[in-house]
Amino acid sequence: MTLLCRHHHTTIHQQDWEIIMRNGIPHYIPPAWIDPDRKAIRNTMHVGAA
Repeated sequence: MTLLCRHHHTTIHQQDWEIIMRNGIPHYIPPAWIDPDRKAIRNTMHVGAA
């Protein structure tokens, strides 16, 4: 489960995005018109330094 604001929740449903969890971290699969390979991506904005 992941938390999204109303705008991004709507975008996920209207534009055929998918969300999968890997090791408890959400990864987002863009629609084919954005990425034909539909490679899972993640938001690294809040990832701390090791």
